[in-house]
Amino acid sequence: MDTFDVVVTAASNTDLKPAEFDGQVAMVKPLMNWDPATATWRIRLSGAHPEHVSSVLKALFEAARMYGTVVTVQLVPAERSDKAAASG
Repeated sequence: MDTFDVVVTAASNTDLKPAEFDGQVAMVKPLMNWDPATATWRIRLSGAHPEHVSSVLKALFEAARMYGTVVTVQLVPAERSDKAAASG
């Protein structure tokens, strides 16, 4: 079975009130790395652990529902995933 990775980004809703922003951060920060320059969180997830991928995406889509966080999921094809694993 081929494996895959996904690169997930979550762009903060910059129109939030401070308390709402703090709620968004509390929900997303434990899952991803924050880039303050772009107001974006990022993470690369391995398809070899589908339960983890599912739980992270569920939390992010809940943040999207509650706070308007923009979530993007990009598939990294198996070939590129295998090369990245071999070189890293």
